Amino acid sequence: MSPGHRRRMPLSGRAVAADRLVRADRSRTFPPLPGQDATDGARAESWWGGAWLEALESSALDGARLDRGRAYARDGHVDTINITPGRVIATVRGSRPRPYSAELRVRTLTEQEWESLLEDVASQPDRLTELLAKKLPRALAEGEAGLLPGPGELVPRCSCPDSGRPCKHAAALCFQVARLLDADPFVLLLIRGRGERELLDELARRNAGHGARESRGRVAVVSATAPGSGGSASVSASASASASASASASVSASESVSASVSEASAVPESLPGDGPSSESGTGDAAVSGAGATAAYGTTSAAISTSAAPSTSTATSTSASGAADRSAPPGAVRPRSAAERGGETAPVAASARGVLAREALADRPRPPLPPPAVVPPRPGRPQTLPDADGLPFEAATLELVATDAAARAHAHLSAAGATGDAGPAGPGPFAALPPWEDAIRLVATAHPTAGLTATTRALYRDIAAATGRTSADIARSVAAWRQGGPEGLALLGDAWNPPAGDFDRARSALLAAGLPALRPHRNHLTDSARGIQLRFGRDHRWYPYESEPGTDDWWPTGPAAPDPVGALTTLLAR
Repeated sequence: MSPGHRRRMPLSGRAVAADRLVRADRSRTFPPLPGQDATDGARAESWWGGAWLEALESSALDGARLDRGRAYARDGHVDTINITPGRVIATVRGSRPRPYSAELRVRTLTEQEWESLLEDVASQPDRLTELLAKKLPRALAEGEAGLLPGPGELVPRCSCPDSGRPCKHAAALCFQVARLLDADPFVLLLIRGRGERELLDELARRNAGHGARESRGRVAVVSATAPGSGGSASVSASASASASASASASVSASESVSASVSEASAVPESLPGDGPSSESGTGDAAVSGAGATAAYGTTSAAISTSAAPSTSTATSTSASGAADRSAPPGAVRPRSAAERGGETAPVAASARGVLAREALADRPRPPLPPPAVVPPRPGRPQTLPDADGLPFEAATLELVATDAAARAHAHLSAAGATGDAGPAGPGPFAALPPWEDAIRLVATAHPTAGLTATTRALYRDIAAATGRTSADIARSVAAWRQGGPEGLALLGDAWNPPAGDFDRARSALLAAGLPALRPHRNHLTDSARGIQLRFGRDHRWYPYESEPGTDDWWPTGPAAPDPVGALTTLLAR
């Protein structure tokens, strides 16, 4: 098979899944950070966060812009932050209605620099302990790889017209990134090119290799120094068994790290703790700390088990050799307490798991908290910046997000009114034909009546997709805002109402001193004034207006339950 043909072969299913995991691991999105007190300011709490800000301040050309950027960050002007290798991007709300797109570019590390950095961490258990406790070791940051950016390495960009370097929007983003670094130094590693999950997996593999090499080294030392040929053979056999057990423990540690990383990815991000790390056994570095989470504690314990050398190997070798001689061939010899080193009884107990009957047994549980109060109106999504290369437009995504918020608010409001969180009937959003649903989507996503460049473009797209004109779309959207599905139906649905409310409407208008309107089917019209009332099947009155003498009627204002109120509001316009 030629090399060119091999390059064209598709990836296997497992390789594709692994590639997707790596890409997902190399992209993190953080919600907007809460504002800070004016007394605190936008300052870093960790030394590595401070070094990040020093790189910004050392290359800033205008200190006043930095002060304004600090104020923007402190007041919460920076929205959702997305971080990928070499790039940090966020929208920052300035003085204009549409926010700006601010960006920070940082050089990613080369493969050689990553090799040096990973080997440095894997060979020094204390540095891995600090990383798992969400602390950045100084020796690691100041090594050859140079994790922290130096002067001029932070390259700011922004869509605002300010040509400052950086402008206040990019500076505000930089101050917020420093707060993210305070909470999690893995954010810095991601900016430099690698995700947290792949780093921990790679460190687990390297740690297992270090543990196996140390075990083989101890075997060689014991074999060379053992007296007598017979004793040497026994010692060598026992040491070989110890090396095999150590290598097996190293592989198990690697698998434990990979399993615990998936748990750690679901742990909410929090500020790192300040508790000191402890030591257990002889020469074994325990990596559980007050600041590490339960998942990270499991990871670090597994790593230290394989990496920590045992200082009592030589002492236990002779005893283990005797035990091996008395044991039948193929039997697995239990390790002595000296060989287990830092392993304790709780670790073995936790490996046995929990019985199902104990986990599922009835026990008192605290009551659920009361449900949150439904806000009076649905929230508005963030305004997204326009960007090239996306599979969708920013306005389209805003439209879908607004509709999702409106649907959620309507369902919660209906559940709160009925006291039942389950579905009742068709719900606030019944199934609609595509045409009506498109009009509903546009009307609810853009509740204001004004036409902007965004809404005009949206109207053109819907008109092209449905075979109508932009004016038809605008008129239909106005009708939906006026009365929902019934308001939209009244645009082209003229019907003959039964005797009753419609017949009494003219008498009510005359009694109120309002103009007399000419009836036709369900319409009451005064063409000279350009006013009209339409009677809906829901027994509400829908006001319309037109240029005097023309027949171009547009929905105007909300529907009213009585004709006097509807016509009074229409005449007031």
